Amino acid sequence: MLKFSIEFRPPIPPAKNLIIGTLGPSGTSSDYASSYIVKQLESEELTGEIQLFDGFPDVKEALLQDKIDLALVPHAYQMINEFYMEPSFDLGFIFIYPTPVYGLAKKKNTEVVFKGARLVTHPAPLPLLSRLLPDSQDLSEIQVDLSPSTSDAAIQVQKGLATLAITNKNAVDAYDLEFISTYGKIPMSWSIFYKKLAESHV
Repeated sequence: MLKFSIEFRPPIPPAKNLIIGTLGPSGTSSDYASSYIVKQLESEELTGEIQLFDGFPDVKEALLQDKIDLALVPHAYQMINEFYMEPSFDLGFIFIYPTPVYGLAKKKNTEVVFKGARLVTHPAPLPLLSRLLPDSQDLSEIQVDLSPSTSDAAIQVQKGLATLAITNKNAVDAYDLEFISTYGKIPMSWSIFYKKLAESHV
């Protein structure tokens, strides 16, 4: 069997508090994985604070401007290369942590009419749609729009802006929705980036 040993050694601020930036709003899978990292930091006598952003480009900018110490990015993010190829960043750690259960959600106590319904989803879980819809359902009768995050998709359903959302259980609970079908947890790999220490010039 292959064995890998990776040690996570980020630059530690004097206060021993690391601010982790990732995708929000509250309830995203990235938020969920960040909470796991905070617990790991606590075991090393460090503290962690989660800061949520509207998009990963905002996370990247915050790390460039030293507003956060770490950026947590899932490998499902389609433009993660922009973090890997940023000369100012170092890759600190890679780990596997499953997402909460994903599924198709609606407002509680509402009847779903699929024909003409508006469904919103983050781009990453879109391939789950055919598994989440009833077998008899014609996909062409549904308007599918993309959302910045799983939590944003849930919020749109909560506000009545959409009928259905592909989202996760944390967002379903946070925004008072209910699943009509579920897929399960998704094994996900994640990267943690931090900013390189400034090189001294003589």
